[in-house]
Amino acid sequence: MSQDSPDRTAADRTAAERTAADRTSLVTGASRGIGAGIARHLLDRGVRVAGAYRSGRDGVEKLATAHRDRVLPVHLDLGDPDSAVDAVEQVRATWGRLDSLVLNAAVWDGGRLTRMDPDAWWAVVETNLRGTAAVVRAAVPLLQEGNDASIVLVGSVVGHVGFPGDTAYASTKAALVGFARSLAKELAATGVRVNVLAPGFVDTDMTAAVPEGSRATIAEATLLGRFGTVDEIARAAVFLSEDATFCTGTVLAADGGWSL
Repeated sequence: MSQDSPDRTAADRTAAERTAADRTSLVTGASRGIGAGIARHLLDRGVRVAGAYRSGRDGVEKLATAHRDRVLPVHLDLGDPDSAVDAVEQVRATWGRLDSLVLNAAVWDGGRLTRMDPDAWWAVVETNLRGTAAVVRAAVPLLQEGNDASIVLVGSVVGHVGFPGDTAYASTKAALVGFARSLAKELAATGVRVNVLAPGFVDTDMTAAVPEGSRATIAEATLLGRFGTVDEIARAAVFLSEDATFCTGTVLAADGGWSL
């Protein structure tokens, strides 16, 4: 199909109309790192953002100060399903709609399976999976009231290829793929898309603690020879949320080729 064909022109016009639309997104873990980057890029696109935080309200407040009337700080604790309901209700009460949900928040605790405390291991699984399901369950009815809604689950390449000391966290990220693909089939008839973004190793305040020797080993194993940046992952998340209108049940790896 040529670039100037009628069908392509219509598709481009639809995309432009969507960009200019009055869209609203709920982003979890928006107080720092990748979540904050996703929130900023959505705001740059004209999307209003409900920035969900567990303890870092100050980070979301900074976004709210920079983008008046377009950022709503909301408390959301993955360990408390009721807080997910409260967060979605705040979005409904403030803006009356929800067009996209970006589930970036997760907890991490690591250690070899035989050395890690079983309760700590199960706490990661319980928080990440139960918390994800609770937020989605709360948000779906409001997402279904609109048009062209989307859900993006931020997973990890460790859920596909594994990593020593990460059995708990990797299990939850692997589970997101099956969850997303099943949910995509459940929600397709209502027009809600569901996709997974699987980042590799990214420069954030969390990975800053990785020892230099380990960082060098990881970078060497990555085809592009480096860690990713928050902006690179945020752009990929916004693509799935706002632009990938014919994608559902998709897993997009943004890992610099580390998983190959």
